[in-house]
Order: sequence, then C-alpha cells, then structure tokens
Amino acid sequence: MQLAVLGLNHNSAPVAVREKMSAAPDKIAEIYGKFLSYKKVSEAVILSTCNRIEYYLVTKDNLDTADILYMVAINCEVGAAVLRKHSYTYCGSDAVRHLITVASGIDSLVLGEPQIFGQVKDALRGARNNGAVKSYLNRLEQFVLNITKKVRTDTGISENAVSVSYAAVDLAKKIFGTLEGHRALIIGAGEMCELAAEHLTGAGIGHITVTNRTYIRAKELARKFYGDAVEFADFPAMLHEADIIISSTGAPTAVVTPEMAAAAMKKRKRSPMFFIDIAVPRDIDSAVGDIENVYVYDIDDLKQVVEANRRERENRAVQAKEMIDGAVIRFEKRIESLSATPLVVKLRSKADSALKEELKRYCRKNKISNPEEAERLAQMTKSAVNKMMHTPTRNLKDFAGDGKKYTLAEAAALLFDIK
Repeated sequence: MQLAVLGLNHNSAPVAVREKMSAAPDKIAEIYGKFLSYKKVSEAVILSTCNRIEYYLVTKDNLDTADILYMVAINCEVGAAVLRKHSYTYCGSDAVRHLITVASGIDSLVLGEPQIFGQVKDALRGARNNGAVKSYLNRLEQFVLNITKKVRTDTGISENAVSVSYAAVDLAKKIFGTLEGHRALIIGAGEMCELAAEHLTGAGIGHITVTNRTYIRAKELARKFYGDAVEFADFPAMLHEADIIISSTGAPTAVVTPEMAAAAMKKRKRSPMFFIDIAVPRDIDSAVGDIENVYVYDIDDLKQVVEANRRERENRAVQAKEMIDGAVIRFEKRIESLSATPLVVKLRSKADSALKEELKRYCRKNKISNPEEAERLAQMTKSAVNKMMHTPTRNLKDFAGDGKKYTLAEAAALLFDIK
C-alpha cells in the first residue's frame, strides 16, 4: 500500500484556481465515488479548506505524477496544464510526512494555526462516511492524530499570537486572567474587528457589544457573535460597561477621547479598562493611557508582540519537523512489516495442519485412544512448533521492509537466526 497526494495551497495557486478545485459539500460523495472507481485507488481522503485543496489516494501500485494528475484533472474544472503548473505531489513516506505537516499547522498560511487540525479530522471523518477508509487509512488516521497532538503539545507551536487581532485578545487574557464574565466593546465592523470578535468568543468572553458608523453593519456583526449593537453616537454613554475595548474604524481622528475614558472610569469606580487600538490612524487618543488603571495598546505594540511570537514559532517548527521525520520512519516500518502478515498466517496455518495430521497418524500407529494422553501429546507438540515458529515469524516481520535482496541461504539464516 502507498499514499499519494496532489494538492494546491495558498503558496502554489491563486484563489481563482483554488476556487475551481474546491470540493463543494453537495458534490463530495460524487467525487469520492469517481476516485474509488479507479482500479488503482482503494482509499481516499479529500481535504478542502479556504487555503488548500488536497486529494490523498491510497494505492496498491505505485502511482507516478502523471497518474495522479490525470485522475484529479478529470474530477475538477481545472485543466491538466493549469493543474500541473499550480499543484504539488508527494508519494509514499513524503505524502505521510506532508499530511502530518499540514495537520500540525506547519504548512499553514499562519504558521502553527490550530484550526487545521480540526479540519483534517473532519476530512478523515468525511472520507469514512463516504466509504473511502479501509485498513491503511484506519492505521494512518490514528497515527496522524496521535503524532500531531504530540507535536503541538511538545513544541507549543500553536502558542503565542501571530496575528494582530489574536495578539490583542491574548493581551486582554494576560491582564484579566480569564475573559469569562467580562464584557467587550468593539468599535468598527471591518475584517480586523470581526477577527477580534471571533478570538474573543473563542476565549470565552462574557458579552460583546458592537458599534459602527453604519449601524446595520454593527447589527450584522453583533448577531454573528450573539452580541448587541449600539448606535455610534450612543457608545460613549455606555463605555463604562466595557472591560475591553477594541477599535478599528479608519476614522481620521480619535473616536475615544480622554474625556470619554475619564467619565467611564468614574462610573466604574476606577475598575481597570483595557483599550486595544488596531487602527491607523489611531482611534484611541494617546492621552487615554495617562488615566489611572487604564491600559492602552496600539498596533505598533501588537506588531512587536506578533513578530517576536512569529520568530518563536519558526524555531519550534524546526523541532516539530524533526519529530515528524522520526515518526514517519516508524510508521513506514510498521506498514512494511504488515506486508508479511498474510505469509505469517499461512505459515502458521500450514504448521498447525501438519501438526494435527502427524498427531493423528502417531496415535493410530501407536494405538493411543486415551483422550487425556492424546491431549498431552497435542500440547507438547504444539509448544514445540510455537517455539520453532517464533523466531522466523518475528524476523519475517522485522525484515520485511528493509528493501534488501537475499539469497535463499541468506534468507533462511536470517529468518531462523542461524549464524
């Protein structure tokens, strides 16, 4: 059995090409059916995200690049020439290594991002639901999930924020310890604010309120995260209700003044407030940070955190790759040893049959009719056969995948451990 993969990602193909390759949910069963209809393909997994589309195929025979390209090309709207230009292929241990690298977040647009692990699990579950998972992928799935968890835990590659929005929320968590029970006000409704709301929700924030100059956009974003919306002109009056304020409006001047913040702090009885300004030009007047128990961070502060964290993740990615390389070698050896299993079963079966026939012949010849005596003879001879078969069985599995060629004499000496 061999794993092969053809894929396109954010590095190899523009979004226009990736869009055509993406596997729509209502088409996924049909695509699986087409792949499994090929004689060379016994199992398959399709991984489709916003930044990548990958087809993993399990084959009995080795597939070359042309085979994989042909099979994928006729199942999508992209021609073979375009696919050849923008895709990558891996086979055997390289394909296994690539899958773990993807699941670990090492191959992601944002290094170490955690969402891809869940997406890989979903892809494997989808393959199983479509009847595309058999013996090889059963073993590979457990291996990939286990080693990915170990890589992410031991290296901590997903720790430390590497996006401005994530860094903003990470800073809030460090100040408050936990975001549960706390309230956040988001000023603005653009992409950065939406990402911040997403990270706040993921961190367990108690409640989100959104304000924006276009009120309908504020309502849409608030609804998405089960929060409330407030008119832009009204947010200063309720500023005191927020523990965390994240702002990104694109306004030419500050939207939060020292007077607003001072009035809010008076109503809060000096309870700490945390302002995160991810706008350029800045939304939070720098003088706001002079107020006691008010903490203000701007985008430059966050970028310094992000850059330091990115370098740390890159260092951890090196460690992760070393762990993956060692794990892939172990997996390949395990899979190769399984190729000897059918032969081991047949050898055992043949030995047992020979034992039973010889025992019957011996009992007839020596007129042994006592069942207890016959059973003792059976147990003794079975024990002898098991001892005789143990060494060649073990060595057959151990050396099945070493790739070396032996003469018959060398093979016999190796199997029976004869010096």
